[in-house]
Amino acid sequence: MLFAIVLVTLLPLYQACVPTQTITTTTTPCCAMLSQTTLPKRNPSSSTFEQCSILRRLSSTCPVDGIIFCDAAPDTNPARMQIEVFNAAGGVVRTYTNTGNTLAATVYCRNGVWTARVSSTGTDQFVPITSVSCAQDGSTGTDLGYVIGQAVN
Repeated sequence: MLFAIVLVTLLPLYQACVPTQTITTTTTPCCAMLSQTTLPKRNPSSSTFEQCSILRRLSSTCPVDGIIFCDAAPDTNPARMQIEVFNAAGGVVRTYTNTGNTLAATVYCRNGVWTARVSSTGTDQFVPITSVSCAQDGSTGTDLGYVIGQAVN
């Protein structure tokens, strides 16, 4: 009889769940989506570059990275395109340049802050950025030639 009473009192403990492991999840802080507010356009560090180019930004919701595009103004045929990213003090963190009519640069979200890789060799050195410039130089206008119906006496 005593055995039955002990068994009945221990039965609820046997049927209960006992935690064996604590699971901890960590959430990586998100950056705000790239926009005119989060990464505003500013003047390039060199006055030899023209600012008629078009800046675009691309990122997703809770992004881990984003892309900055710099497109030449229509019909300007630049010799070079340039993207510069700047820190909060206004210093140039990184400069991307190339020939052609468009240029793209990847930026990275690290602990909720937009950053740029300071070396193109792939080393993991990321510096916080707060603004961007998009510029072109060596622009030459397009010659559209004679357009029918546009002649003047």
